[in-house]
Amino acid sequence: MTELVITGAGLGLCDSILEVIEPVEGDYHLRLVDSMESAGEARRFQGRTVVIELDTEADLRTADVVFDLNDAYTGDALVFKPTASLFVMLKRLLGDLAVDSIKTLHGVVREPAVSKQQGVEALAGQVTQLFNGRDPEPQPFGGTLAFNARTLDESALIESMHNLDALRNANISIERLQSDSFYTVHASLWLQTSEAKSIDSIISQSTQQYSAGLGISPDSGRVTNDADMRICARQLPKDWVHLMLTADFEKTIWAQEAHDVLQNYLTAI
Repeated sequence: MTELVITGAGLGLCDSILEVIEPVEGDYHLRLVDSMESAGEARRFQGRTVVIELDTEADLRTADVVFDLNDAYTGDALVFKPTASLFVMLKRLLGDLAVDSIKTLHGVVREPAVSKQQGVEALAGQVTQLFNGRDPEPQPFGGTLAFNARTLDESALIESMHNLDALRNANISIERLQSDSFYTVHASLWLQTSEAKSIDSIISQSTQQYSAGLGISPDSGRVTNDADMRICARQLPKDWVHLMLTADFEKTIWAQEAHDVLQNYLTAI
């Protein structure tokens, strides 16, 4: 039987992952692990109760697949770790394009508070502190994020993007921001293509038409777990395409990636 372990099981991301993987059928057993703060808490999964184990006492040597949400695992199992949001989004969108089909990519990506551990709670706290006339607690953002944005280092993101075939030798210039959105990641990108069929492939993946005044986050603040990434694509003069990509960082990006890792592993064995 496959043993699936989720570290950082007290995080909201774990709850989103459990919702997504609960319908996955297969011969696997779930274990949840976290620090003293969450150890002993219980979660319902596939009709049974799973208690979160204390990380300092949990033996993970028998794990086959690990969703390492708090970067605590050091073993040899197949590991899923949450990765840079824009890389995952572009992998889905451009993964089938030929090598070097994109010559240039310029744009900006705004990552939500949930990308930081305890970021949602910290941002909510900053909003309350500002309304009460108090100086916001700077961590984990390094300063005030509420009603603001903060610049992030983009070098690792650009390096990872060059691993995609379509962007292998592309000229990439990205501004990466930590935004004061709670859950929604948003990217606005301009791509110069090397061939017309690349434009057709990108445009064909649009989920809705671009228009002025289009909202970035859903009206409810969150999406359902089975919601797809939202893609607005429009062709510009010559060989350029403008993309607007939005998604619920936790549910649409990370949880769906975890689902695919588990599903693919179970299918392969």
